[in-house]
Amino acid sequence: MLTLSSSDTSSFGTFSVQDPKALALLQNATYTLAAPGPNAARQEAPHLHDAVLDPTKKFLLFPDLGADLVRLFQIGVNNSIQALAPIKAVAGSGPRHAAFATAGGNTYFYTLNELTNSITGYRVAYKDGAAPDFTQSFSFSLHGPGGSSPNGTKAAEIEVSVSIFLAINHIFSANKNFLQPDQKFLIVSSRGENLLKIPNWNATNTTSIPSDPLVSFSIDEKSGNITHVQTAPAGGRNPRGFSLNKAGNLLVSALQDDNRVVVYERDVKTGLLGKVVASAIVGVGADNGPNYALFNE
Repeated sequence: MLTLSSSDTSSFGTFSVQDPKALALLQNATYTLAAPGPNAARQEAPHLHDAVLDPTKKFLLFPDLGADLVRLFQIGVNNSIQALAPIKAVAGSGPRHAAFATAGGNTYFYTLNELTNSITGYRVAYKDGAAPDFTQSFSFSLHGPGGSSPNGTKAAEIEVSVSIFLAINHIFSANKNFLQPDQKFLIVSSRGENLLKIPNWNATNTTSIPSDPLVSFSIDEKSGNITHVQTAPAGGRNPRGFSLNKAGNLLVSALQDDNRVVVYERDVKTGLLGKVVASAIVGVGADNGPNYALFNE
């Protein structure tokens, strides 16, 4: 099943991918608001920004920036989905994207909120035959407790580190890698800050250029609370989307305003981003840069 959310049309749709050449619509829904939200200019209508599958693969979640909700659905027979009571977000926060983490036998859910440039964390409790409970545990700046973002900036992407590869050649055949769960770090990006500086991509030009940040946090497996680890350059302006490779030792950042993608090395143990290992121009001219970048593995 493929699930798509649409911010502009206040809707989502699910599709059968049984025939990849002819996607078949399964279900769709469009939402309205009785009245604008606290941020009337941005919350004049529902704006579903993301579609997230929970770790049990039994529930779908749609962060709705306009309604200050995370819309929750249970997946049933033949990929039918049934609406459940939504998760209420912090008023005026505008949840944009979201991610789950499972650690220490616990499940946590995090929303990145565009309108307040904040992160909200929830503890998730599953009950047999019932909808999971989401209990809010914190909500603070995407730069950490007490942090702030300049006016006019917008939170963009959120990712939880997924896995690391461990070589166990002393047990199995040579060159065989096995996947081990990680879920130890949370990473977010912010657009429009332009407060960090990086070397010019033109080696003959010594003038530094501005960059927005990628902000990394460690996840406490017992509580789900997060602790700031690093604020690092995203490689340029407007990191609208980024992703990790399966090994977790590389991060690729899509810089929409700079028409560039940048690949950073990443330490899987510390969560720290290191040097640039690759970059490429993508698109030419204004408003033609990449929105997202994904490793093909």
